[in-house]
Amino acid sequence: MIKRITTVSTLLGSLLMAEALEYKGNVSLESAYWSHDLEQKRESQMALHLEGEATYKIDENKKVVAKVKGIYDANDGKRRYFDFNDLYFQHSFENSNFLIGRNTRFWGAMEFYNHTDNFNTKDWADDPFDYESKLGAWNMAYTYYLDDAEISIIAKFYEEEQGVAESRSINNFMPSNYSSNLATQRDRSNPTVYLKYDASIEGKQIDYSIIYQNGYDEQRYLTPVNSLDVNSSLQQRAYLVDKVMGYATWVNGSTIYKTELAYTYSGTSLVADYAQGSLGVEHTLYGMWKKMDLGLLAEYYKYKTFEKRKLNAKDFGKIFDDDLALGFRLSLNDIQSSEVLGGVDIDRHNSEKIYFVEYETRLQDKYKLGVKVQHLAPKKDSLFHDIDTVMVELGYHF
Repeated sequence: MIKRITTVSTLLGSLLMAEALEYKGNVSLESAYWSHDLEQKRESQMALHLEGEATYKIDENKKVVAKVKGIYDANDGKRRYFDFNDLYFQHSFENSNFLIGRNTRFWGAMEFYNHTDNFNTKDWADDPFDYESKLGAWNMAYTYYLDDAEISIIAKFYEEEQGVAESRSINNFMPSNYSSNLATQRDRSNPTVYLKYDASIEGKQIDYSIIYQNGYDEQRYLTPVNSLDVNSSLQQRAYLVDKVMGYATWVNGSTIYKTELAYTYSGTSLVADYAQGSLGVEHTLYGMWKKMDLGLLAEYYKYKTFEKRKLNAKDFGKIFDDDLALGFRLSLNDIQSSEVLGGVDIDRHNSEKIYFVEYETRLQDKYKLGVKVQHLAPKKDSLFHDIDTVMVELGYHF
């Protein structure tokens, strides 16, 4: 009898655990090919990607969230890793929310590049043109909800190192003597604090966010590990800043107006103070042809340095420093949720251009096919010529 009760109790516990646990994810095979004239750089690459998310609800107000990311590259030993990008506990109260752990956040309003999206460190070992590929950040956050707004205070506790792909990868833009070890102005655990205000203007379809940041900047510069050694490797150095930034969207009929603005005061004598700004518009033609919707996009980005003798946008390798981006988004509105995104980014300073077209569709509900084609037309005095990229990704979602 006791054994039967124990068995029933265990079974009920398993059922409750199953109801409290939600999970989803995907496994995808990515194959890429490059046409270029860069010496000692490979022309193809194949990798297996894994992404998974699990949420365990302790009760109605408490939950634990875990998100994993794994890559196994058949050609690149430095792109073989497994990590918890998100692993946090969250407690929701009547008018507020508390979070502690490691997680990723997405900020900004623009389509092609979000310069206010600086909470997480970019994952350079992944696709450098995929700005949603990030490293999780250890932090603690408290958010208080108002009627049409919310106020958050976030403290990030640790600065992540940025590993890179092998030197033969075309996606490795760093010097051959680059070391992923990170140097910091203070301790790596020196907190970076964010005060964030999000609000909406009722009846106007305007959403905006204002953020103040004190701590380590997303930009990092390279310094020798040992300045007395001529053969010393180079490592990133993180420095402290005060930053004010914001972003907003305004929906007016079939048109969305967007902007992102930021000003950064540098806490070091080597890096210049700088401002960033972007303006964008997206107009959608609904039912343009049969059931298809066509969105037309135009965005302009500017990076302004105020002290020319100090490190600036070019020293940091900023792509979007004086750029005009034009693009389109075609939604087929079919059963497969097919979508085509394409465009061109034009550097107004040196006329360098990047063209791209991306296509995504579902196959039999749980399978997803993606194709990306990109062409880089470099500036006239560049060390290399055109680079053509073709990437195909086939994924299974569960």
